[in-house]
Amino acid sequence: MPAVSVIIPVYKVEPYMARCARSLFSQTMEDLEFIFIDDCSPDRSIDVMREVLEEFPERKDQVVVYRMPRNSGQAAVRMQGLALARGEYVIHCDYGKAKAEDLDVVTCNLATVEQDGRLIETVSGKCTSVARMLKGKERWNLVCRLTRRSLCEGLTAPVSDMGEDMVVSVQTQLRARRTGHVDETLYFYCLRRDSITLAEGQEALVARWESVMKNARLLIGLLQEQYGYTGEEPEIVHLKYKCRGMLAPLVHIPEYYQRWKETFPEVDRKVLFSRSCSLEEKFWFVLIHLRLYHPVKRITGWFRNHRRSDS
Repeated sequence: MPAVSVIIPVYKVEPYMARCARSLFSQTMEDLEFIFIDDCSPDRSIDVMREVLEEFPERKDQVVVYRMPRNSGQAAVRMQGLALARGEYVIHCDYGKAKAEDLDVVTCNLATVEQDGRLIETVSGKCTSVARMLKGKERWNLVCRLTRRSLCEGLTAPVSDMGEDMVVSVQTQLRARRTGHVDETLYFYCLRRDSITLAEGQEALVARWESVMKNARLLIGLLQEQYGYTGEEPEIVHLKYKCRGMLAPLVHIPEYYQRWKETFPEVDRKVLFSRSCSLEEKFWFVLIHLRLYHPVKRITGWFRNHRRSDS
């Protein structure tokens, strides 16, 4: 049994695959399993990976390639990767710390870089509680979490591709006995401007909102049914507020203002008194209700840009 299974979803990543594969196969740790899940990618992503693999003959027996029977999306791909994994731990991070301290989950810091390698930002991946994850104070990204594989058995699977990290990470965090953090940047995420997360336009924004909403509703129901949550907890209120807020850029359009109002309407009487929501969040919440969000956003954006141009 390998020590760590690294799961790599593959779909339309040919321009990035060589660098990704070379980085993975160059790891100093030897006892690894690399699971490439091909989500019916229409390009040469897998071929490029195999070409790079020729540079690392010692890794060939450690590589598994699985092709999905049909294009299924990131959530299904991640679950398929977990099903195939044989390692004691899955994903990425510092295996030595996990073993030495008998940890179920180890997190590391995450850097986001442009395609030319320029650093955009570095954030902490430290995670101490589900409450802080749901409040947005700690991250739930799977890429900076090394998780004992046994915690992933029997998980309720995400139902869409945005927010799938949230569904998986919250469940494993609830199951974990001991967690730890390596205060080092061990994962570098190459930002793809054509990704679903950054796609622009009204249609893309609504699609992201609908996808996140599906997983948020799934997770909230799961927390209530299996973990004793009532739905009144501050962290649940904040999660609902953030999901609802994804529609904020469109609330000047009557159709989307109405959809915003109908999304988790029960938080209306809770947000203003919730300690989980900042004063700034409450401010914008009130402006949306007053139908002033869009004009105030435009004015503050103009002042911000004007101040930059003067500096």
